[in-house]
Amino acid sequence: MRFWRKRHFTPAGVMMMTAILLSGIFGFNILKTNVYQVMAFGFSAMAVSMVLSLVPFRFKVKINRILPDYATIGDKLNYEIEITNLSSKPQKGLILYEDLHDPRPSFKTLLSRKEPFEHLRNAWDRKILYFRWQWLIQKNSKARFNPVELPDLPAGETIRVTLRFVPCYRGYIYFSGSTFARPDAMGLFNRLLFVKKVQKMLVLPKRYQLESPDLISARHHHPGGISLAASIGNCDEFMSLRQYRPGDPLRNVHWRTFAKTNELVIKEFEDEYFVRHALILDTFLSSGNENLFEDAVSIASSYVSSMQLYESILDLMFVGNQIYSFSSGRGLACSEKMLEILACVEPFEDKTVYELVPVLQPCIKKFSGSICIFLGWEPGHKKIYQMFKQALVPVFVIVLTEDKLKMEKKISLDMSEMTHIKVVQSGQIEQGLGFV
Repeated sequence: MRFWRKRHFTPAGVMMMTAILLSGIFGFNILKTNVYQVMAFGFSAMAVSMVLSLVPFRFKVKINRILPDYATIGDKLNYEIEITNLSSKPQKGLILYEDLHDPRPSFKTLLSRKEPFEHLRNAWDRKILYFRWQWLIQKNSKARFNPVELPDLPAGETIRVTLRFVPCYRGYIYFSGSTFARPDAMGLFNRLLFVKKVQKMLVLPKRYQLESPDLISARHHHPGGISLAASIGNCDEFMSLRQYRPGDPLRNVHWRTFAKTNELVIKEFEDEYFVRHALILDTFLSSGNENLFEDAVSIASSYVSSMQLYESILDLMFVGNQIYSFSSGRGLACSEKMLEILACVEPFEDKTVYELVPVLQPCIKKFSGSICIFLGWEPGHKKIYQMFKQALVPVFVIVLTEDKLKMEKKISLDMSEMTHIKVVQSGQIEQGLGFV
């Protein structure tokens, strides 16, 4: 209803509706006051204006958004729209509205997802789910776009207008088109024209400049190196030259030496050694407070952005509908691809981080270090921490919580020492992890 009212009513129309309501209240007794006549006049004017707004409003127009590659939560963003008037007449007095894909959640999502701090609302608000509905719509929309009054559109010409907005949630913003509005003859209702133009823009998680964890990053041997992803053939490092032996591959012959000495000489290589880190993100949200999960995604994104991936490899692992593992770094995907994945990851309430254990066990020795971002401290979290410690892999654990003192007490009772475990209060990431 609010969306329909903002699109169809002009400011003058809103004032007229207010006058009708007030005159109806104060002019209820028609025998003692003539205020009711204001209501009758206003109602008639609104009825005529509504009929006029139904008259088709058409003109040929083409739009094109010039969008940046991505936006970031909380950062102001400007982008431009090219509007081409394809009709033979100039167009004046237009207002532009941005249209997004339907942000309304499904019934299943409405029942399963909980608004942050919903438990603080009264019983009636929790029962009718209105505020949860509003929160899900805002979350699916990602941002709010204000209408823009357009300058005159000359016939057959193109203009550019700048729009500004601040993204509030991560993920893709899906544009479905734009709506042009023009007030009717009485100026109370808008006549609307929808122009379809499907585009999308990625909103990245909020990132912080955090101190890097103190991980001793020793280089480990990886059979085949990263040549499987970077190129065809070996990418081993050159060591020395030696005499040819039967069975040596001809591609390793040093042809310059052969040209000088007329003897076959083979190039020897050393297998590839490099640093590989694991970044484990906990997606199991038992508390229902999605702010915890958003903080976890922001921390993961901050470390992805700060690590020098051109010198190492980073494996991002989390549990969704299945177990996911993505690698970036030398010869693999870039950090922007990893940030795109983090921008779209969602929490789950039926699968825990413990499901990563069978995947980690056979390959844990290949990691030079690990960063674990947990949303609590349960047996599954303890198991993964102990796996890295037993494999002598340096590990840094971040536990996000709503009550820091309570969580620290819980972990201290379960563990003999907390040297590599950091408990961080939700909403205090920079204070808890160190701001550079």
